Amino acid sequence: MEEMIPCSLKDQEVFQRVWQRVMAGREEGVSPVEAVPPGMQGDLSCKCLEELMRLNGGGLPQECEAPGGSPPEQPPVEEAPSPEPEPAPEPEPAPPAEEAPASEPPEPEQPPQPPEPLPQPEGTRWISDLPPLWEEPLPADDRTARLRSQVMEALEGWQLYRHLARRARGTEARVLNTLAGELHRCARKLSAAYFLITGLRYWPSELLSAPAIPSYWGALRRRHQLEQQQETAFRMAADDWDTQDMLDLYGELAEGCQRRCRQLRTLLEQDLI
Repeated sequence: MEEMIPCSLKDQEVFQRVWQRVMAGREEGVSPVEAVPPGMQGDLSCKCLEELMRLNGGGLPQECEAPGGSPPEQPPVEEAPSPEPEPAPEPEPAPPAEEAPASEPPEPEQPPQPPEPLPQPEGTRWISDLPPLWEEPLPADDRTARLRSQVMEALEGWQLYRHLARRARGTEARVLNTLAGELHRCARKLSAAYFLITGLRYWPSELLSAPAIPSYWGALRRRHQLEQQQETAFRMAADDWDTQDMLDLYGELAEGCQRRCRQLRTLLEQDLI
């Protein structure tokens, strides 16, 4: 019988239903065994049921008389007090910030100073140091007067060749520009010789004017004649000088006249016929 006693509430209910079927039609109190003691409902522990069987239904022990057959409540276990956390160390105070030095007021802007003028280099190539220009009157000297005339004639020939080159084309224009450059160099050489002799400058380029060229071929013919005359004049002027520099200069200029005469003749031979 002890093995048939259920211990869980569900088993007790099943046992009670089966028991009621068995005891159906019988008077109460006939069976000495009761499914559940009177006044006892709910789930009983196995220990309480064993005590109930031992007492032969005489009642439940005192520890099982709690309503619902649940064991007496156990006193609450006192929890050990948790150790108080140690206080965190206070942070060290930050050192006081150094005060920044007071900024100085900005200096007032000064207007830009003009650059200092560059020193003028010394030498004879600068305009401020050029020798004075030639001015009339000068003491009578045929040789220096002839030099001034030759400078002017060379500049006039340079001007004529330049204007002729503008009216020509191709090879003719290149040849005429070359002749113009040669005469400009001749004028510079004669002007330098004049300065060495007199100490004065002579360069009358402002006196030049546009040459009259009524005919291109006639201007070439006239220029050929002037080159021949100039060659003769240079050779005669060399006889008045005994310095080697002037003799060399006039000999070089005379040879230049001969060369230009040949070039002009070549131009006429190629285009005129």
